[in-house]
Amino acid sequence: MTDNLQEIDLRPIMSSDSPRPHGQTQKSEFSQEAWDEERLDKALKTLKEMHIQLRNLRTIIPRIIAPLTTQHPTPQILYYEFKKSIKAANQEIQEFRQLMTAEESKQIFYRATTNRAENSECFRPWAVSEHPDWLNSDS
Repeated sequence: MTDNLQEIDLRPIMSSDSPRPHGQTQKSEFSQEAWDEERLDKALKTLKEMHIQLRNLRTIIPRIIAPLTTQHPTPQILYYEFKKSIKAANQEIQEFRQLMTAEESKQIFYRATTNRAENSECFRPWAVSEHPDWLNSDS
């Protein structure tokens, strides 16, 4: 049996052996110039948005099956609600995937990786207790 399902690459985004579509920038071609404060703020906002979206994806399966756990007047309504939850979940996954694979995100990850390698003594683990409003996207 042949299936025409798309093969999913599970390797990390920034691995040196991951295939890249024609025209995309390789790690060695990322800009090494100093980032100004505005660009750093934008990168932090992007990382925060990624973190929030990733945390929200943790509840995606319960939200998909939620319509199946409630009583519906007709099977058609059940089907419609289930289909709607799957569509919403798929949309969230696609948005997260686009954000993670965007060229800007790759540059942010590359810069973070190189800075951490060069200045490993300056980095310490992040603690949610130090940032109680981390889940608010507007802060």
